Amino acid sequence: MRQIFWLGTTLVFFTATLGLTAWPDLKDLAHQREWRVARVSTAEGELAGIRVEVRDARAAVVESKPDRALLLVRLDLQGPPEAAASWVDCRISLRGADGAVWLPLHSHSTRGAAKILAPDGKDNGTCNTRSVSGDAPATFDQLYRLPSSALDDLTLHVSGYGTRPSALAFDIKPTVRTFK
Repeated sequence: MRQIFWLGTTLVFFTATLGLTAWPDLKDLAHQREWRVARVSTAEGELAGIRVEVRDARAAVVESKPDRALLLVRLDLQGPPEAAASWVDCRISLRGADGAVWLPLHSHSTRGAAKILAPDGKDNGTCNTRSVSGDAPATFDQLYRLPSSALDDLTLHVSGYGTRPSALAFDIKPTVRTFK
């Protein structure tokens, strides 16, 4: 009888210890995954007080390497600075039909490609929630390198550390240019 009591007590303490030590990891996991994705049928949506608008999507394929594409996605964020600060960061990822995920390029050497692909020849920089104010939309350019076969069926996911597990999903159809 005593052995069953000690076994039960050990099991209760083990479960409590496991729950207490795993709680911070579970919270961190919830802030890294996008589990509640709201699909947006237009080019504009709102998440946690910030209006998100996908303005343009342009892809470039080089004739000598037709299997790869460089994609520029231009988007606007607008909202009160308090809402932007609650996002903490800005994660903008691409999802393919097969479940593949592409994150934006953050290399300084690739920023010249944004000027080439942009309709106005300007590079607006990568997403930064500190630049968002309620007065006017803040424009950002995200660059992605992905297989050109994936350009037909892409979904853009937008979220912030403070908004996850919630995110917005936009279907995008980029304009494709071929360079010789």
